[in-house]
Amino acid sequence: MRAIVLVSDAYGGRGGIALYNRYFLRALCEYAETEEVLALPRSITYELEKLPSKLVYRVESAGGKLRYLLQCLRLMASRKRADLIICGHLHLLPFAWLISWRHRCPVLQLTFGIEAWTPTVHRVVNRLCRRLKAFISIRRLTASRFKAWAGIENANFYYLPNCIDEGQFGPAPKRQDLVTKFGLEGKQVVMTTGRMDSIDFERRKGFDEVLEALPELRRRIPEIAYLIVGDGDDRSRLEQKVKQLGVVDIVRFSGYVSDSDKADYYRLAHVFAMPGSNPLFDRYPFRFVFLEALACGVPVVGCRLEDPSEKEDHDVHKLIIQVDPNDKADTTRGILSALAHSHAPDESAMRRYYYTAFRDRLHHYVREIVGELANDKPASRCEA
Repeated sequence: MRAIVLVSDAYGGRGGIALYNRYFLRALCEYAETEEVLALPRSITYELEKLPSKLVYRVESAGGKLRYLLQCLRLMASRKRADLIICGHLHLLPFAWLISWRHRCPVLQLTFGIEAWTPTVHRVVNRLCRRLKAFISIRRLTASRFKAWAGIENANFYYLPNCIDEGQFGPAPKRQDLVTKFGLEGKQVVMTTGRMDSIDFERRKGFDEVLEALPELRRRIPEIAYLIVGDGDDRSRLEQKVKQLGVVDIVRFSGYVSDSDKADYYRLAHVFAMPGSNPLFDRYPFRFVFLEALACGVPVVGCRLEDPSEKEDHDVHKLIIQVDPNDKADTTRGILSALAHSHAPDESAMRRYYYTAFRDRLHHYVREIVGELANDKPASRCEA
């Protein structure tokens, strides 16, 4: 099998979608029948990580719409066959359909969160969405909303949630140099990590909510400390808020942390809390940071879920302490509960979110998708 994958970003990318795409490409390359995976990234922000052996990563496609279009046209002109076109963002769907038309092979769409909840601003993209016969989503909520507005109720939906590399994250002793650096000896550490961007979409994603609960938390637990991991142009506002709340002495800003050090930072924490109250905040219960913290043995406090399919998910109840992010008292309750009843996450639930399970599930799906879409028949089973 030869697959062409169009992505917003992946290797050298920033954020959760880029990380998901890296896991996806890696797993696709490990599929037994894969001959080659050719990926076109829309943007590259950082230095590239080590690439899988079967992956051809066209870095020349990044940097602008014209460059991307040029690489897509080159793929259309190529005589090398393709068996499957995978589209990593709805806005890239016109490019994916052009390439699939040339190679006479099916298109598989990837969807994530709010970008697929409502029609896009591009009419062409919306029309092409209505032609999709199959798509993958990390959330059942996203799948149901996407099917509804696109009018593709009969399309095959394949559930493939986030995962983490079990070889990178796991319980281990705290790094003493980090404990000393941040003055955390003898402290009960609450931690939040993420980008601190000033755009409306990124505000009140959990940092503000924990900060506002800190005065009461300190009254109840004098040895508490709050470790904020990450960076961005909203950091100065948060630092000012720390001063206004009078909690400068118990808040630590770490700044940017590399992927190689992330696990060591999680292990500093006694609880990971990210109860975002922004209406635009995606309350996905299996965010990468949640899974990474859980894998390191740290209990997680997140938002109370509203979607029925997620509220009834047994794994959510086993792994996430849910709070109302708009209620400071409830946020405080959740953090105190996590600190008082700290225990290792349910291992049987966690195994379903390890990379090996993600890879095996994707391989099962690809086997179905290539056969069923190529023959234009409905798949008999859409979830493994």
